[in-house]
Amino acid sequence: MRIKFKNCPWLTVQLDNTNLARQWHELVKRNYIADPNLLFRDQQDYNISNLEKLAKEANNRLGWNWQTEKLDLYHTTLMHKDIETFLAKGFANIPEEYDELLHEIHFCLHSVESGSKRASWLQLEWYNDDGFKISEDEYPAKIKMDFGDIRLQNPYVGHHPLYLYEQNDTHNIMQTCKFHDLARPGINIVIEKKEEKLFNWEQYIQWFLDNGPDFVEEHGIETIKKFTGHPVVGHIVNLDDLEYCLSLPALEFEALDFE
Repeated sequence: MRIKFKNCPWLTVQLDNTNLARQWHELVKRNYIADPNLLFRDQQDYNISNLEKLAKEANNRLGWNWQTEKLDLYHTTLMHKDIETFLAKGFANIPEEYDELLHEIHFCLHSVESGSKRASWLQLEWYNDDGFKISEDEYPAKIKMDFGDIRLQNPYVGHHPLYLYEQNDTHNIMQTCKFHDLARPGINIVIEKKEEKLFNWEQYIQWFLDNGPDFVEEHGIETIKKFTGHPVVGHIVNLDDLEYCLSLPALEFEALDFE
């Protein structure tokens, strides 16, 4: 498949040779044929000023008490808990009038954590409930994502086990930690560049035993290990063209193409 942003070359995607990647390809294709209007939001357009406005609206409409004076990772993580709690049973169980606000404030919160720069991902998505289940045995579980990887869109407000560990998010692991066991039709292009580090499985498991013993007791070590990693299903082939897209002052989605 190929992805096109306006004023950019086509980005060519090479999918992994897995049943999961093929299923996801068909899921995205089906949704694009039904509705070619994907939503794309640019991280650099969501800054502290946007978050302050959204926080004020959330405080007024949802009864929250968000303060935006301190926006380090510790405080944004605590703010994230309000979104998790409100959406504990999913978007289908809240009034539709709140959907846009919650999508916006969730995206903005993570963008501010990334410095309001194109630093983590480019995400294209639909707001729908289409998708399919992912078993623990077919979960891709890539420990380190590479620039240009195509990862599955997070279907939950919570985060998968490795993300919590990397963020050292010890606040209410039972609520926050969600196995990525569902594929949605969104497209997530990784643009973060990280150096590879040696992953210590023993230290990782001990972190969960120390900080989320109830989570470990409910799900077991083996299931946690199988869902550990990032759900990568392919990668962009022409990385220089992706770099060029990122250099533009504005990005706007144009089209998808399927082979």
